Amino acid sequence: MAGGGLPAQLALLLLLALAEGPHSVAGAEPEPTEGWWLGRPHPYFADSPTNFTVISGQTAYLPCRVHMLGDRSVTWMRGRDLHILTVGLVTYSADERFQVLHTQETDDWTLQVQYSQPRDSGTYKCQVNSDPKIVRNVFLTVTDKRYLDGQLYRMPATSNKEGEYGTHIVGGGARFLQAGSSLSLECIVTHTRAPPTAVLWYHGNRVLDYDSPRGGISLQVEKSGEQTTSRLLLSSVKESDSGNYTCVPVNAPTASVSVHVNNGKAVVCV
Repeated sequence: MAGGGLPAQLALLLLLALAEGPHSVAGAEPEPTEGWWLGRPHPYFADSPTNFTVISGQTAYLPCRVHMLGDRSVTWMRGRDLHILTVGLVTYSADERFQVLHTQETDDWTLQVQYSQPRDSGTYKCQVNSDPKIVRNVFLTVTDKRYLDGQLYRMPATSNKEGEYGTHIVGGGARFLQAGSSLSLECIVTHTRAPPTAVLWYHGNRVLDYDSPRGGISLQVEKSGEQTTSRLLLSSVKESDSGNYTCVPVNAPTASVSVHVNNGKAVVCV
């Protein structure tokens, strides 16, 4: 055939084969697909705060929530030297203060930094080994507690500048708890300028900190935009934990809540 083309009969057979498609064989089932998306699902990060501040000695929790992870793994790295801290649930750092918190019921891969130190301040990278890789930066600031001792552990004066700061404790002015339960308080400080350098908690006139004689105290501060949130958690409360709790942002107004712990004994009214 002129020009080296295929014979007309062979060309016709090829056209028929293409028209029939890959499922022309009798009884053949269509190939299963992986979902409505093309190819494998691609993981992505959920929105969560990326700036955290704690006082040295406290435990820092750096969140990283990954949806559609599939069989990929989550790696936490320290930003300043790209040292790998954890891969999946395995810790690769000789520093045992670093550990990842994860349960199968959630998409959270939270980096826990126990007994935080000022040198822990900096950027931490949550990375997923997808193609291409995705990375989320989380920033941690650890304030040296020694700079606060004797200087900030006094009840600061309330700011006289109206509208610059506002402080309130979520949930009203009173809490009623059963002995043995946990007390959780959340203090929100709004600010139109710089956030407070620290947020302290008092039980009566005593400051609450990780090394307080009571023990079982957890503190965490989170800064986001024009709002600073401080959370106080006391485990296994007793009657002695009753009293007034005050949230004290440095150079900002304070807010208080009254806590009442019942030891479980019945009260008979006559």
